[in-house]
Amino acid sequence: MRPQHTGPIAGPIKQARGWQVFPSPDDPLAIYCLKITCLSLLAASALQGLAIALFQALNVKVASGPEQLFRPMDWAGTVLLAPLAESVLLWAAASLARSTGRVWATSLVIGVVAGAAHASLHPMWFFGPAASFTIFAWAWQRWRNADRPRHFLVLLIPHVLQNAIVMGLQFFAARF
Repeated sequence: MRPQHTGPIAGPIKQARGWQVFPSPDDPLAIYCLKITCLSLLAASALQGLAIALFQALNVKVASGPEQLFRPMDWAGTVLLAPLAESVLLWAAASLARSTGRVWATSLVIGVVAGAAHASLHPMWFFGPAASFTIFAWAWQRWRNADRPRHFLVLLIPHVLQNAIVMGLQFFAARF
């Protein structure tokens, strides 16, 4: 029987039909990556939605993002090349910060820096990436602290999946 993960966030989350809902470093790599992708999408969507709601409540005009182009090179850049480059930078930052032993604090700093970098392209792009990169850094540090191999894939796979899902949603939203 697998030990139940406890902590300030995962403590109240129990197993659903014998499957641990919250990501655990004991999960196989593919399952861990899928759980991290779902958690990241949920966090990014929630933070982005809260930011938009707050701006609207304050009567601040929320500028729409730049027009998304859906050429094959745009997909390749957004779904493959950007996650690869950003994951390398995230890996380097998380590796340097790992020595502090403060997983959440370092993850949050990495998330804010990544959000700021995305906001330099478009201001509203701060919130989703800040949440996502916080989750990505946290997931990598937990996987790494458990001495699990293939550390880089824990950063890359959820990032690629998330960008593919977002691009797919934007593609379909533009058509309806």
